[in-house]
Amino acid sequence: MGALNPRIFRLDASGCNGCDVELVETTALAPLATLGVSLVDQPADANVLVVTGGANFKSRAELEAAYRALQAPKIVVAVGSCAATMGIFKGGYAMSGPPDGAVPVSLYIQGCPPGPQVIFRALAHAFDLPTAGLEHLLAVPAAHRGHPQVEQAKCIGCAACVNVCPAQAITLEDRDGERVVRFTHQDCIFCATCQDVCPSQAVSLDTQVAPWFGAKDASQSVSRQPLGACAVCGRGYAPLEQIRWSAKTVADKIAMDAKVRAQFEHSLALCPSCRRSSLAEARHAKAILTWVTRQASRRSPQGVER
Repeated sequence: MGALNPRIFRLDASGCNGCDVELVETTALAPLATLGVSLVDQPADANVLVVTGGANFKSRAELEAAYRALQAPKIVVAVGSCAATMGIFKGGYAMSGPPDGAVPVSLYIQGCPPGPQVIFRALAHAFDLPTAGLEHLLAVPAAHRGHPQVEQAKCIGCAACVNVCPAQAITLEDRDGERVVRFTHQDCIFCATCQDVCPSQAVSLDTQVAPWFGAKDASQSVSRQPLGACAVCGRGYAPLEQIRWSAKTVADKIAMDAKVRAQFEHSLALCPSCRRSSLAEARHAKAILTWVTRQASRRSPQGVER
């Protein structure tokens, strides 16, 4: 956006007020007036509209009216996850859509909520503010966890991260013989849960990635894993690396003779549908599971009869 003397009007378009509180804290943390930034009480006196919260059916009209009243160049900054995607309010009966469904947004600042240092860094970058002597505010905060990044070579596509993400920022899709695990950082709240549950340590948090962006879909991390084919029907049913990882994890913990290992690997090679379609296969899968469970507690090899 370049150099500008921002005259900011704040508007909370409905949320928990956490982002608005952090925005107010930013004004106390940084000497905005000496940097050419001013806060105004009316949108008609502003050229920058800073929005927090996701728009509901009441606040949407106020948001649109505020944007119309702005002076040129009419810059809108969306602060926090709710202002990007409605965050935890997504799907709420009172929500009409994120603010960019009503007005054009130029800058998204991530977080739930983003801290005052993050907000200041984003505004300083966007408006090319003179920040000499404020280097302590430009440093990445020690408590900032960072963007989840997926290492393709380590990811097994197990979907553990998808299942636990409280912000629904991680999605999974099986198509064309592969599983696609996609981290959409616009929804990320930096809780680090995905890193904590990843069994293969494929997810790491990158603090060097700036937690703001101009295009909402610009910040993503994706893992693509080929699906293993069922030994009976040939359909892809689970990521190949997950199947291999599961087999290796069990084999590393439980001693198996060649016969038992062959039976175990046969069971892993069947999709759930084919395993259920045959009574013999279902019984064998149950026997294998029972045996593995017992061995995990007793740590002594036994045979499994089919």
